Amino acid sequence: GKLGLGQEESDDGTPTVRKGRVSVSASKGFQRDYPYGRFAAAVEAFGSSTSWWNRWLARSDGAQHLNLKKEGIFPIVHGVRSLALAHHIGATSTVERIAALVAAGKLPDTLGSDLMDSLHFFMGLKLKVGLHELDTGHPVSGGIQMEKLSSLDRDLLKDTLGVVKLFKVLLNQRFHLEAL
Repeated sequence: GKLGLGQEESDDGTPTVRKGRVSVSASKGFQRDYPYGRFAAAVEAFGSSTSWWNRWLARSDGAQHLNLKKEGIFPIVHGVRSLALAHHIGATSTVERIAALVAAGKLPDTLGSDLMDSLHFFMGLKLKVGLHELDTGHPVSGGIQMEKLSSLDRDLLKDTLGVVKLFKVLLNQRFHLEAL
């Protein structure tokens, strides 16, 4: 039967959207998650940390800057917020949301723990770098210069960016971001 402009119901009751001569069926789960998916899609707005990391490794001068908020903090905070909304979790802090998602079985235990650790690392590193910029009379940029990090911080940064990449994959699968 007819549902509305350009939409029809298929034999199994799943809506079919007509685009020109091509007919694309959308599952009911996808339709239900569409608004949350559009909301979650913002985590992809700033690019991929993996490609950033590979570009930095390829540079010989090491003069590469990384915006911790765009590459690490925002994807975690907004991605967790998106999952919490989709699962009707009322917690307001990111750490509380992660714990509630893990407790509800909506996020694997290890990923939840890794997300919390990564978020705390990003926030601590951002604070440390910002305080150093203030101490040296520079304006707070929000970015870090890789050549000024210790080898331990670089290793931890690489690991935390890997957690962000894994989390983005989970969000892509959960909200079908590639279909938006």
